[in-house]
Amino acid sequence: MKAALLCGAVLFACASSSAYGQSNANSIAETGTPQADTPEQLRPPSEGDDIVVTGIRSSLRSSVATKRNAENIVDSISAEDTGKFPDNNVAESLQRITGVAIDRSGGEGQFITVRGLGPEFNTVLVNGRIMATDNDGREFSFDVLSSNMIQRTDVYKSSLPQLQEGGIGATVNVVTARPLDGKTGFHASLAAGGIYDGLAKKTSPDLSGVLSWANDDKSFGAVLSASYTDRKSQRDFVDLNGWILGPEGLINGSANSRGLTASSLVTSGNIHTPRNLNFNREANERERINVAGSIQSQINDNLLLTVDGIYSRFNVNTTNRFFGIFYTPRFIGVTTDANGTVTGFNRPGSQFLAANPALTDPSLADDRVTLSQNDNIVTGQQRKTQSFQTGTNLAWDVSDRLQMKFDVSATQATRNQPRYFLVVGSLAQTSPRFDLTPENDLPTASNLGPITDASLMRAHYGLNEYTRVKDKGIEFHADGTYKIDNGIIKSLMFGAAYNERRKTRRLADNSDSVCTYCGYEVTIPANLVTPYKLNGFLTKASGSENVPSQFFTFDPAAVFAYISQPSVLATPRQGRTAAQQAAEAARVTALQGGPYGLRNRPAQTLDVQEKVAAGYVNATFGGEGWSGNIGARFVDTRVVSRGFGQQVLNIFVNPGDDNLNFTFGAPQSLSVSNHYSDLLPSANLKYELASRMFLRAAVSKTVTRPTLTSLGVDNSYSGRITAATSSGGNPLLKPFKSTNYDLSYEYYLNDISYVSVSGFYKQFSDFLESQTLPVDFAGYTFQDTRTRNGQTGSIAGVEIGGQYAFDKLPGALSGFGVAGNYTYVTSSVDRGTTTSDTQCGYNGLSPHSANGSVFYEKYGIQARVSYNWRSAFLRQCFGAASRPENRAAYGQLDASVAYDITPQFQLYVQGVNLTDAYVNDYSVLEERFLLLQNTGTRYLFGIRGRF
Repeated sequence: MKAALLCGAVLFACASSSAYGQSNANSIAETGTPQADTPEQLRPPSEGDDIVVTGIRSSLRSSVATKRNAENIVDSISAEDTGKFPDNNVAESLQRITGVAIDRSGGEGQFITVRGLGPEFNTVLVNGRIMATDNDGREFSFDVLSSNMIQRTDVYKSSLPQLQEGGIGATVNVVTARPLDGKTGFHASLAAGGIYDGLAKKTSPDLSGVLSWANDDKSFGAVLSASYTDRKSQRDFVDLNGWILGPEGLINGSANSRGLTASSLVTSGNIHTPRNLNFNREANERERINVAGSIQSQINDNLLLTVDGIYSRFNVNTTNRFFGIFYTPRFIGVTTDANGTVTGFNRPGSQFLAANPALTDPSLADDRVTLSQNDNIVTGQQRKTQSFQTGTNLAWDVSDRLQMKFDVSATQATRNQPRYFLVVGSLAQTSPRFDLTPENDLPTASNLGPITDASLMRAHYGLNEYTRVKDKGIEFHADGTYKIDNGIIKSLMFGAAYNERRKTRRLADNSDSVCTYCGYEVTIPANLVTPYKLNGFLTKASGSENVPSQFFTFDPAAVFAYISQPSVLATPRQGRTAAQQAAEAARVTALQGGPYGLRNRPAQTLDVQEKVAAGYVNATFGGEGWSGNIGARFVDTRVVSRGFGQQVLNIFVNPGDDNLNFTFGAPQSLSVSNHYSDLLPSANLKYELASRMFLRAAVSKTVTRPTLTSLGVDNSYSGRITAATSSGGNPLLKPFKSTNYDLSYEYYLNDISYVSVSGFYKQFSDFLESQTLPVDFAGYTFQDTRTRNGQTGSIAGVEIGGQYAFDKLPGALSGFGVAGNYTYVTSSVDRGTTTSDTQCGYNGLSPHSANGSVFYEKYGIQARVSYNWRSAFLRQCFGAASRPENRAAYGQLDASVAYDITPQFQLYVQGVNLTDAYVNDYSVLEERFLLLQNTGTRYLFGIRGRF
């Protein structure tokens, strides 16, 4: 129904445009030739006209002009006024563009998907240049940039030779303000307000400002923008980290059985069993400082010098407190549905084993039945990032025919990310039960027993780690345009570019001692734990009444300090004698920093250097009512991946535990080189069917290079006896290639209103995707996850978009307008596998997505209500437990209203996710629950001043 309403907004805009279309058709019939763009709708307003030319309409007019005048297929979002982008987050603005969907982090837009292709397949530029990112790969995080410094963002859906390669989905260019593009004199735009998070019930500051100056003859100018936010938010969610497919160890009986023998231990056929079930409350604090500036000098009539820079510091502090139940074989009384999905079982508790002692006989070895656990977990991490880009551009009119541009830039991003994961739990007294009921949104955990008895609390798992990422690059461009104006050939564009980029990632942790206490045998003092309540938790979800209402939390620093004491480490456990445990205590105490100190992991080092040289030529041509371009870009890529290899010397399991422990040999340095070249031709054609009515066609070849972290020589190992895992890089990956075809129809009623219909088709080869495959190693079968080439396939789709301003309606009604778009995408993929669960499509591809908006601008009021929706999509084909991860359809309602209390001052309020929509993930079938998440509603409010 919601999708239908959005599509209705598009159709309404199209229907509203038909009257103007008929009028234009009549004029063409009368004259026999298309009219020039001089009808009433397009002429500049006179003093008596009651037409608003600032705010929302100004933004729409600018975006339409970019779309209409482009020589390729492009969409754009423009600032409504200086320092005032349509949304508080650039990614959230981009989702209003046809074919664009976003992924959110903490309720804020972070990554974009274009035409069904995820963030790794879209090139994001800032002022036409690569900007380093704190992410492990190339994916650009839009949450590091405040929108107040952005003047325009263009989404190029068809390729041009002069565009940076790498965007199979799209090339996105974020453009910051330029002083000589604005008015002369001094101008300031300042905003002071707050952000209220409805879930956390906390208010945070939100400050921004833009200062600009240009002299009277516009020969010199400067602009400076800055912003500060410190948002405090909350995320409530229940998650299940994957469904294990395969045979499982079962116990024939019930939780009340007594006197069972070894004959009750059986093995099931292939079934889908949940890995765990967690009930989480996560607190986030996001502090962002952005500064951007530009200086321009018109040195003389022929030389324009531009120097600009952008800086971001973005720190995210996250603490998650949750109650978790980890499910390992054996299971009591398993029930399944027709799809092989486990719908219910019990796990053994101490009372069950006391009633069935034969099941703990040591002679059963690995078949011995172990106790279920009830875990209280605190995790925390910081994402401390800094990024910048600086650039210098010189535009030189060499002659009336020849124009040259020279550009040099440097960029760097860093991320320091400390993280801990600490478990204080208890061995279950009763036999905890899991139930998956189709009538409820949430699975049920019941029969948990005394989970709030502090005397039962024991030390278990403790991870401490620190990740450092650095991304550094330099870039050079030389571009020329030679005007020919000889017949149909209009100009010749040519240029060359070179960039170097180096991404490093280093990890330090205590992975050699995370299981020092994994046997639940060392008591945690009662004064180190405190009760924790989940008040108001996922109240809209059916089944939320069954969520554990209270469990324990603790201060991680205090618990780490306690379990690091030599006397506690020496406590006998896991079948060891006092002497053996004392020796083990001495070993872990002697480790660098003690059992929970940080130790470098050379085998997980990532160091990838990429050098890319490119050259292009592009000829533009045209005649009466048509234009186009044809050219090619040649790209040569050289990659060197460096790191360390460490041989696995031994894999062992401590008594009473099933976690795998590894002993490694000395690190050996590794270096792997890769080299490839690509020729990327492209052509665009634009034909004016009638006045303001255009047909566009485009064909091109594009590539996306492997994301940088996929190219490492790193390897890591972890897991349990029943679920050994490994991961790492693949330095010899080839680029993902696509041949693209586009066709677009556009009709412009005036400088704001338009309707467009587009079709596209992309044929892929050497598709890049994270895959999980079984690898036999050292007596275990590891599920090995890394990026691999090889798949082929295609994507095809249709986009419908339009917007219409009701300027011709009388009085107050003339302030209304509507905008909407709808995208349908279909795909095919060949992964060379036959398992039904891995015959999935492309990550991030929603078959249907739509956006609808109603806006109003008149009498000092600016208001907008928008609903954005996308259908269910695949998040990962090889996700948790090597099974697909899917996200259910999601829609979000946002609204904003502002009022000009004077010509200089404006009050504003904006609401994000007003319907408090939840995110829901599942694996293949909706019954296989993975996640239900609530980030709440967010309100932004304040006052803006213009001087």
